[in-house]
Amino acid sequence: MTAFVGIDISKKSFDVYFEQQGKGSHLTLQQTESDYKILVHLLGRSRICVMEATGNYHIKLASYLYKSGIKVVVENPLKIKRFSQMNLQRTKTDKADSKMIYDYGKTVLSTKEVHAWMPDSTSISDLKQYDTVRHQLMKQQTSLINTQEALMGLTGLNKEVTKILKDMVDAVDQAIARLDKGMLKLVKEHHADSFELITSIPGIGPKSAMMMICLTDGFQKFQYHQVKQFISYIGMSPRTFESGTSVKGKAHISKVGNGRIRSMLYMCSWTAKHSNQQCAQLYERLAEKGKPEKLIKIAIAHKLIRQIFGVIKSGTPFSNEFA
Repeated sequence: MTAFVGIDISKKSFDVYFEQQGKGSHLTLQQTESDYKILVHLLGRSRICVMEATGNYHIKLASYLYKSGIKVVVENPLKIKRFSQMNLQRTKTDKADSKMIYDYGKTVLSTKEVHAWMPDSTSISDLKQYDTVRHQLMKQQTSLINTQEALMGLTGLNKEVTKILKDMVDAVDQAIARLDKGMLKLVKEHHADSFELITSIPGIGPKSAMMMICLTDGFQKFQYHQVKQFISYIGMSPRTFESGTSVKGKAHISKVGNGRIRSMLYMCSWTAKHSNQQCAQLYERLAEKGKPEKLIKIAIAHKLIRQIFGVIKSGTPFSNEFA
């Protein structure tokens, strides 16, 4: 029987819960290498450590455990939260959370194949850092542009304020351009084949291709046959809402995952319905059945994901004949 360990991570410390000989044990350790060693010594290498994806706080410990030969599972916090609500947990402390994560592992993960966490390759780690900073700058750019537009509605604009704001907008624009250039250079140095294959698909642009490479770690974390797992990972798997014979709500996607890649794929689907023959045919077929635009966009996004995994598997550029 698999022995699980629940770990609740915070910035400076982490709480651990595990059971040994039928007795529960809890300890609080610091985010230091010396305490990481203590944890490995206590646990041994036959257990599976379960933790939440908490920003970047979990990465150092997860990496240390991985290097020490201990299997790690990093779960979406929403899954743990839903499990907690289902079990009516009322106590919210780090100690209680580590026990809840342990219970989640023992109850949920023990019944299915565990998707073990792996550290990103150096190139993917660098690419994600570029992407993170770019994303923050894009939000800053939008905020500055909105401020500019708001000021334009005033009379008697202050020239100094206007110049400072313009300089800030220009600086952010230049920084985003540098990041875009750096990301493209990095991808072409380390993932050129995958990048060329993905961008050969009509409707998929460079930024979407780079994000797909990021999320899959160059298709190392999700293999060719794991399309469904990837769709579930980014939160685009369908979720049906039915109860008995009278309650039949609309089906939705789960949205448990990366919202940015979903948004990007939605935009790609809008382009693909014109430029991608297979997606255009799918659009026409669903539109004739009276399906709503949102559902059609999701269906096209699914089609694009399958095309992406298809070209990676075959190693040949996209072709309508084999799509």
